[in-house]
Amino acid sequence: SDKLGAGLGSFEALLLYKQMQKLAARVMNRFSKTQELRQFATRVVNFSSEYGSGRSYTASNLAGDPHIYPNYGDYTGAFVLRTYGRWWNDCPSAAHGLKKANEQFQSEDFVELEYSTPVIPTEINIYETYNPGAVVRILACNSQPQGTKPGEVEWVTLWSGSPQCLQIPAASRIFSPALKRIDFASRLLRLEFNSNECQYYTELDAVELVGKQAVGPHQFRDRAIGFEVDLTSKLLRQLSLTDRQNSVASDADEDDTWGLFGLLPDELIQYILQHLDVVSLAMVAQTCSLMLKNAYDPLLYGSLDLQSHWNTVDNVALETLAMRCRNIRHLNLSWTGGGGQVSENALCSFLEVSGGELRTLRLACCQYVHGNAMATIGSVCKQLQELDLQCCKQLTCEDLLHIANLHSLKRLNLYKLTLHPLLITTLTAKLSLLEHLNCGDCSLQHGQPELFNDFLRKLKYLVSLDVWRCRFVDGKTITAIADGCPELQELDIGWCSVLFNEYFDAEYLCQHCPKIKKLFLTCGRTIEDSHLEAVANYCSDLEQFDILGTNKVSPSAVEMLIQKCKHTCFFDLSFCGQIKEEFVTHLSKKYKKVCFKKSFSD
Repeated sequence: SDKLGAGLGSFEALLLYKQMQKLAARVMNRFSKTQELRQFATRVVNFSSEYGSGRSYTASNLAGDPHIYPNYGDYTGAFVLRTYGRWWNDCPSAAHGLKKANEQFQSEDFVELEYSTPVIPTEINIYETYNPGAVVRILACNSQPQGTKPGEVEWVTLWSGSPQCLQIPAASRIFSPALKRIDFASRLLRLEFNSNECQYYTELDAVELVGKQAVGPHQFRDRAIGFEVDLTSKLLRQLSLTDRQNSVASDADEDDTWGLFGLLPDELIQYILQHLDVVSLAMVAQTCSLMLKNAYDPLLYGSLDLQSHWNTVDNVALETLAMRCRNIRHLNLSWTGGGGQVSENALCSFLEVSGGELRTLRLACCQYVHGNAMATIGSVCKQLQELDLQCCKQLTCEDLLHIANLHSLKRLNLYKLTLHPLLITTLTAKLSLLEHLNCGDCSLQHGQPELFNDFLRKLKYLVSLDVWRCRFVDGKTITAIADGCPELQELDIGWCSVLFNEYFDAEYLCQHCPKIKKLFLTCGRTIEDSHLEAVANYCSDLEQFDILGTNKVSPSAVEMLIQKCKHTCFFDLSFCGQIKEEFVTHLSKKYKKVCFKKSFSD
């Protein structure tokens, strides 16, 4: 501007300077737009659950361009989560949360998407085509999980918020939240969901990533990526006393710096600290030597829920936590270890030090769990009563055989795993105390469903059984359940195509299992009035009932069941040919305590 002023008056120079600024801004804006790339996911890297199989309702449907939007409704070509609403939390199989979990963490499901070109995200467009509003967090990865060294993979939150299911209209939409600015390129996104407020299954069509390609050779960030992630990671790593014991001793004379807390007995301080989660304990430990001593007391680590810290837990965190967890009873490591941040050896070392008294171990979606980890669990965790291996699809039959050493096991989740005849035979001989068994969407290698049926006959304490989408379930399986599981309160045999193509003896099942509270017969094309009559006559405690997809059930049979089963609170009548929308509206007005579901497609 000084040079301009030498030949022009001050006003003219200022005007010209402003015009040049505008021109430069337009040029830069045009340049930035030309550098902006729009792309849809090329593949699904990982997910926690899905409703379908094959190409129907599966996570793989998120790969590629949108093909449902702007239509709204229930479409098989969408990605659908396994559950919705609070119904799954109000049934006999519900696994209760661990104490001292992070209350701010609200994610219950996730999906990870890969894109062809790394970009710095400027916009993310989520095509929601049914019951929108379940997305609660979007994250970007600073590298590719494959081919990177352990500890180099870090995730940054681009956006987070509360579920919006109840605040937005029931219509398809493109959800484009304002994103946090980051300075690294990414080709891997993660969406996290909470469907508790959804009135029905939420469905996604596609996810578009818009961004600018990074300039220069460094397409991925190679430095610290954010205060929140760095702080949490550091706090987890500072849970070791080995490097602080000397400082505790040297500070012993600093009672006057403890304030009024120095007057409290340790028992009272412990009572206060027991309400804090692991990261809060690490923060408190840094305030003074008094809190350091109390915050590292093993009695505070009887229950440890690290699922909410899945993106910061690494080998160092497990190593240092092991020193504090000698009294641990309940441990949740679900979702941890992506990109090699947690190794199998680190898990084994932790369990060898602190796993002897474990009662609960949740490892859902932990891809680092293999044979050595399962062998350690089988040999060390003898008191284990709950084991969650959901979506640990890398586990082989040989790996899973170690479960047979857990004779006290009461809850076992094998969702989406492959079962082997040898495994079933071994478990039949060893596990007799099971109360909850989830084999949803499991496949049976080499056939032999009779072995699985023999296994069920031995489970006389079984309360809940999920064999949803299991193609090896047939009429003989129902007989085995009826003969062997008199305490059964929950049964999901939805989408068991072989079973419903045969004769389904509902009367025999209900006669021998009268305590059933939840019965899902989803997509049972042959379900008819006689089946509902059997349920109504013998299962008076019924609360949740699903007969989606049958054309053979009449309105009178539906109302008869509701009248006889007076505890019914959930009834899915979606895609039932004889049940019209007007009749469902009539039922909703007449039976106000029952939540009726009637899905549709445009």
